Amino acid sequence: MVFGRGKSRKGDIARNTYSWPNEYKGENVMYKLPTNVYYNDNIVVNEDEFAVFLRDGKAMHVFDQAGRYALTTQNVPILSTILPAITGIKQLGEVFYLQRRELRGKFGTPEPLAFRDKDFGLVRLRVFGRFAYKVTDPMIFITQFAGTRGWSSSENVMDWLKNEIVQNINDAMGELKRDKDMALVDMPAYLNEIEQIVLEKVSGEATRYGLKITNLAGITITPPKEVQEAIDKRGAMGALGVNYMQYQTGKAIEGVGEGAAKGGGSGAAALAGLGAGAGMGLGMGSAMTLGMQQGTAETQVKVKCPHCGELVAEDAKFCKKCGKEITSGDKIKCPKCDASIAADAKFCKECGAPTKKTCPKCNAELAGDAKFCKECGNAV
Repeated sequence: MVFGRGKSRKGDIARNTYSWPNEYKGENVMYKLPTNVYYNDNIVVNEDEFAVFLRDGKAMHVFDQAGRYALTTQNVPILSTILPAITGIKQLGEVFYLQRRELRGKFGTPEPLAFRDKDFGLVRLRVFGRFAYKVTDPMIFITQFAGTRGWSSSENVMDWLKNEIVQNINDAMGELKRDKDMALVDMPAYLNEIEQIVLEKVSGEATRYGLKITNLAGITITPPKEVQEAIDKRGAMGALGVNYMQYQTGKAIEGVGEGAAKGGGSGAAALAGLGAGAGMGLGMGSAMTLGMQQGTAETQVKVKCPHCGELVAEDAKFCKKCGKEITSGDKIKCPKCDASIAADAKFCKECGAPTKKTCPKCNAELAGDAKFCKECGNAV
């Protein structure tokens, strides 16, 4: 609070009383009186405050006990050395208030930090967290920040603290990568260690400025979205016991199935789009083929040879015992490759050619070797 300046009956400058307004406190560490103080002015210091008298950029006296102090040689002995040099109205200097209690703040990286990971290459990381600090030496604090740097607001101090913390987090991650081969996916397990390393580094620097970092917590390291998705994929692959190519092929096949279910296009078009993914999944395809072959060997259907009665595979062309061609009443020959196939088959199992053809005139279904339509007599 500042009371107006006036003159007494004898013409002397009346005393003014100054204090730190409560509405300007909050989490602010520093407050500078908006006006210079004069000889015999009063300074009110509360229990949770320091008041520092500053002249010509040099901290000269600290009021570290609660009370009301007049700026006289009795309360500020150093004034006796500077008063002879002051003429006229005795304007002395400036007063800064500092909070004694522990203050809190949040930090975050203004720009992502670069981290070279063995699995994902060069990754840019965002880091966030909380910290707590307090002023331990008001004389050094004011000398370093107000006197040397010319800062007069808490924002300057907070920006400096945040930059120090982020810089040391970057150093800590580099040290852990060098000494313990820390990977990106391992970082959650190292958060407590990162906090301790950073706290030790920042505390040493803060002491030089009259500060103490009392706590550092809640560090969160966030990789880019595409890296997060890659980590999720890696977790899924580990759960399924497959490699990256197999995983990608499985996802592509799943996508084709979903597209077909929604009527998003023909099966042929969908499979054409799958070409690249299927090529990447040759390893998975080989494993699947082997499993199918094993299953087929165990459950293969056999039929009797019509000539000697020997059991042979259903799709066998010749009997393994008598060597004669296996044909039966329910078998026909493919019109293209002459393979023996089931009479009701629509496509040849050997060459894929259609076994039936359609009359171009009436659309009736014809046998593969038909020369005339059995319905309309049209020549095929």
